Amino acid sequence: MLEMIMLGSGSGGNACVVRDEDTMILIDAGFSGAEIRKRMQLVGLDPDNLEACLITHEHGDHIKGASILSKRHKVSLLMHPATRLAGKRIFNGSERIRHFEMKEVMDLGSLKITSVPTLHDSATSTGFLIESGGTSLGYLTDLGTVTEDNFLMMRTADFLVMEANHDRDMLWNGHYPPHLKARVDSRVGHLSNRDSAEFIALLAELGELRGVMLAHLSEKNNDPELARSVVSNRQERDLEIFLARQDKPSKPIIVE
Repeated sequence: MLEMIMLGSGSGGNACVVRDEDTMILIDAGFSGAEIRKRMQLVGLDPDNLEACLITHEHGDHIKGASILSKRHKVSLLMHPATRLAGKRIFNGSERIRHFEMKEVMDLGSLKITSVPTLHDSATSTGFLIESGGTSLGYLTDLGTVTEDNFLMMRTADFLVMEANHDRDMLWNGHYPPHLKARVDSRVGHLSNRDSAEFIALLAELGELRGVMLAHLSEKNNDPELARSVVSNRQERDLEIFLARQDKPSKPIIVE
């Protein structure tokens, strides 16, 4: 069994707790250290009990509180070497940092974690497959397109945290400058609702997927119920669909 609590997701900050009975990890630390501690305490969790924090990439909404989290709560930060180099303005060398390579399988306490390469406009970008006791959870945010590797590595996932960043019409008819619209909509930008829906449908049909949380929704270029509708209407199998929020933690989700 796995439990997942999204502490918050979006351009203002990203952090997600995943745990089983013995081991608790954090994916990303994109809020201040104080805000991460506050949000964990709101759901009855203590950051002192974290085994590690996995970092997807170096953008500020994913690493803002990582350094203070590591130093204050003695948490190891696991990241690709290119992420550490690109995040040198945040990481000053006093943190507990461990490196992993793409597609590396890591044992963290009772959890087995595989790093999954993703396409994003960062030095490098990583998703994760987290396994415990025959149950698995996939985590894919901040990617402009999905790859064959993404499918092959996520086809065993029982539950998936998946980016559904924008509605393409809202993006292109909105107020972003043209270069930013092009960046978001590129193959190394962010996934649209429709692209997310297609990948989720493929995993549901050919894999083990039974539930999904839509994450990293744009506050300006998306609407939560629109995202849910686009993803839901594309599915041919019954899936539980949850929506991550930016402003507060989600309820605990149990994956069995």
